[in-house]
Amino acid sequence: ALCTLYHESAQQLKHLQLQLAAKEATIRELRGSLARQRQPPAPGGDAAAGAEPACSLVESLLEQLGQAREQLRDSERLSARRVEALSQEVQKLNQQLEEKNGEIQQMINQPPYEKEREILRLQKTLAEREKAQATSDVLCRSLTDETHQLQRKLASTAEMCQHLAKCLEEKQRKEKGNSDDQIPTERSNQLLDNETSLQAVICNLQEENRMLKEKVAHVEDLNAKWQKYDASRDEYVKRLHLQLKEMKSQLEQHHSGASAQRNSDLMHKEIARLNKLLEEKMNECIKTKRELEDLKKASEGDNERIQMLEQQVLVYKDDFTSERSDRERAQNKIQELQAEVACLQHQLARRQDSRDTSSHFRVHAGNQNHLYVQTNVEHLRGNSPGQTGTRRTNSQSEQASPPGDNGNSGSEGRAQGELRCPHCMRFFNDELSDEFLKHVAECCQ
Repeated sequence: ALCTLYHESAQQLKHLQLQLAAKEATIRELRGSLARQRQPPAPGGDAAAGAEPACSLVESLLEQLGQAREQLRDSERLSARRVEALSQEVQKLNQQLEEKNGEIQQMINQPPYEKEREILRLQKTLAEREKAQATSDVLCRSLTDETHQLQRKLASTAEMCQHLAKCLEEKQRKEKGNSDDQIPTERSNQLLDNETSLQAVICNLQEENRMLKEKVAHVEDLNAKWQKYDASRDEYVKRLHLQLKEMKSQLEQHHSGASAQRNSDLMHKEIARLNKLLEEKMNECIKTKRELEDLKKASEGDNERIQMLEQQVLVYKDDFTSERSDRERAQNKIQELQAEVACLQHQLARRQDSRDTSSHFRVHAGNQNHLYVQTNVEHLRGNSPGQTGTRRTNSQSEQASPPGDNGNSGSEGRAQGELRCPHCMRFFNDELSDEFLKHVAECCQ
């Protein structure tokens, strides 16, 4: 691909050099015609007045041609630099290919696992080369675009030259009609020479215009090949603008007849339809942008809500762990109390065996103490069928018990076997942990 681009750029440079030579020839001919017009003195004031605007037109034409020549020289310099860069890249790629061929030969002689490693490395290098190829393609496209622009400028200058040549011919014809009796034969010969030179200039310009058209067609073909995969909305809009310009130019050309009016109406309708299509596409783009903004806002709100819920879950988890630790402490205390109760029962059994002859009053007092300890243990375990009822009965029994154990037994009984909602302060049994979590999620929402 790089070699073909190199050859095409070289051909384009040759063609541009030929165009420069043709332009320089036209400039020389125009300068010669100016020198011929300035050498003989004008016999009348009218002839001098008619020659002055022709000279000014030719000078403007020369200035435009000089500008076009400078632009062509600049384009040649840029193209030469790019061709040098491309040639250097080709040389580098050839060197890399030679190195890769040597590496492939070494890889063939290597064991299989080393071959796999080498294949992976070569795949990476291929990806890098593809990236470099893409960059070179972009540079080539930019070069073709610049050449296309320069060709358009040359075509516009050629059209201006043709127009100026036609103006000169018309003015010379008018001058001939007005001064047939006054101008001598020498002046008529000079005018004939000028006419022939102008006709030659016109022929050269026509040939140049034809060559430029061929060049434009060739460049358009190249651009079509390069831009198959670059079709997008911008190109579609550009095509629409070009169609509109062509329609306007056709309307201006065919404005004189009735058929032109019909065509203009159809073209106006087509333009209106295309404008409507453009407006619809723009409105669709605006709608999609708004929908994307709404979706972004909704996603931000959802993220904030998720963060808030996560924080709530963490708080509830901390509360649950704290309550669980309290419950474990209460269970440890229950075990200690059960051990104490077992010791007391053992002591009571010994005392009953040793004091068979003791009084009925002491035995009755020992039984009362035993009942008090059992009720306290059952209250801390929370094994009664109705927890609310046992809590009330235990509180009443504890009021009847000694005042030293009244404050601790209520808090320990509430911590044992119960879970409390942090929002509504409702109690749940520790066996119903799933119901407790569901209630917490519903209550906090």
